[in-house]
Amino acid sequence: MTRLKEESEREVRQSSKQRRRGSRQGHYTYCSSMAVFPMERHVYSGMLDNATRSLNGPFHPLALPPKSTTFSWLEIVAQHEFLLLPALQNMSLALLVLLVPQVSTGNPKKLLSPLKRLLARVFFFHLLFNTVKAIVGVVLMMAMLPMLSVMVFFWMTSILVRLCYAILWGPCVKKAEGLDCVWGVEEKENKPFITVCLRVHGVTDLQAVQRAIFTKIVQVRDDSGEYKYKKFRQLFSQRFGYYCWRDDSHFDINNHVRELKLSSLLPSFEDAEGEHEAAAGEERHKDNDDATDEMVQRYVSEELTKAMPEDKPQWEVLLVDRGDGRYNVLLRLHHAIGDGVTLVRLCVEALVDTPLPRPPVGAPPPGPFVRAVMTVWSLMMLPFGILKVAANFDRNCLHGLPLSGCKLMTWSRGMPLSVLRQVKNEASTTVNDVLMTCLSAALAKHFTRRGSQKVTVVVPVSFHDPHEPLTLTNLFSIATVKLPVGKALQAPRSRLAAVKKVLDDTKRDPTLGAVYWVVKATSEIFPAPVASYLFNSQGITLCASNVPGPQQEITIWGDKVEDLVFWVPNRGPVGVGVSFFSYKGMVKIGLNVDLALFRSKDEAKLLLEDMEEELKLLHRRLLPQQG
Repeated sequence: MTRLKEESEREVRQSSKQRRRGSRQGHYTYCSSMAVFPMERHVYSGMLDNATRSLNGPFHPLALPPKSTTFSWLEIVAQHEFLLLPALQNMSLALLVLLVPQVSTGNPKKLLSPLKRLLARVFFFHLLFNTVKAIVGVVLMMAMLPMLSVMVFFWMTSILVRLCYAILWGPCVKKAEGLDCVWGVEEKENKPFITVCLRVHGVTDLQAVQRAIFTKIVQVRDDSGEYKYKKFRQLFSQRFGYYCWRDDSHFDINNHVRELKLSSLLPSFEDAEGEHEAAAGEERHKDNDDATDEMVQRYVSEELTKAMPEDKPQWEVLLVDRGDGRYNVLLRLHHAIGDGVTLVRLCVEALVDTPLPRPPVGAPPPGPFVRAVMTVWSLMMLPFGILKVAANFDRNCLHGLPLSGCKLMTWSRGMPLSVLRQVKNEASTTVNDVLMTCLSAALAKHFTRRGSQKVTVVVPVSFHDPHEPLTLTNLFSIATVKLPVGKALQAPRSRLAAVKKVLDDTKRDPTLGAVYWVVKATSEIFPAPVASYLFNSQGITLCASNVPGPQQEITIWGDKVEDLVFWVPNRGPVGVGVSFFSYKGMVKIGLNVDLALFRSKDEAKLLLEDMEEELKLLHRRLLPQQG
């Protein structure tokens, strides 16, 4: 019997080795997806996507093991303890519950070696810890119950406002829904506009561009006969204290798509030319292309950060002839119309000459049981999520000073995506980890020069379902990330590891879903002034957004798009916004800063140069043979 038992154990070990040898990468994906499966469906469509596949690469679902094969969770842990132990130490109760039934699929007594016993103790310790945490969360939720009466009052008020809209204006006026009410708030110092700059090869043809936008976006109707992208024909305003969408009966495409000459970008263009000539001694290395980019950036900073006329839909497209066989397309879009993910999908699915298919993102939807468990767990953790968002008290040279409203919007020369991927593969991280590490290092250098260190970054968390049809809306919440700026002064590997740990913890945060739904619900029922006050950005230094773009070349109205960059708007008192966008093998960084926070424009641009320099340093340290 003993010999038969030993032979049986030997066969199990051999078959296990064969499975690992034959499909090691696939099995790793299976195990890692077990750890993050419930959250992959919703959060960090950019960040989590980079963790499992290359940017905008195809997604190949992993084939599950044969039904005849039985696994216990202890066997999987034993095979991949070096990968799963960090995950086990940060799992939420819901993820642990998903693994508990796996005990019944194997023989625990047979598999309990000393190492497995240790892992089991770690497992059940965190199970107990999260159980206590859940009880505390429920108690805090009970303490918050008196607030429900206030929310019920405003909910009834919002219903009354909807009724007034219907009686006074009929179907021409609709109350704004969801997060449009939050991200559409306009402030004196910060305007809620997503701004995009494209460099296109060709000659400007205003009528062709107007015709393309009108037929592909403005005039498109859905199956019910309604305008598919109706917000492009509507006014965003307030009525009875709530935000609403009103049909524009005098819509004219000529008010939104216009052509500009480079010489007319700024009223003081001649003065600017004189300044360039005076500074020629120190900037002789700049060619005409760089000088043109400087003029475009100056126009975007000074003109496209102003408010739009309230009597017109809040979007515009400007064609700027560069005079060298190329032109820039400047797109400005009110944040209430949609977020960055919506804008990218609108471009690649509706505006480009050859629409690109929607790439599947993340894992397939979880089952009803998993969704129910995650919903309950997220609600239990809701008080901790609210405290995490609210308890930020940054005090540094980039936060705390009154904003001036004068902006500098510029962009970097670009980071090769191939280099980013080499670094992330060598360090077993994600592209987003590397980008945020570069940002952390650049901030560390900036604060060393200015004498500050503590930084909280707000990161958009996407809740878009890539499998659903495109709709113009805002479907994202926010997560606060404490960037290890102090640790960024250490070695590059330590810096990257510290940033990765912070971002991994954020991805596994179970409160993200509950915070998203709470923000969505309260923004709909509270009046605009109240919602604006509740969802301010006190104590946060900057906003960082990473939106993956297409890696193949795209054409619009017959012309090739050579380059693309976008800027994320800020919410007061935040005065710094950093945006990453990848296109055609390059990652461009857009920087939107309030000039009250920087001593000069050169100091702001130095932040971008430090980020690019950090990527070069990481590449040299991690891949010296290619450096």
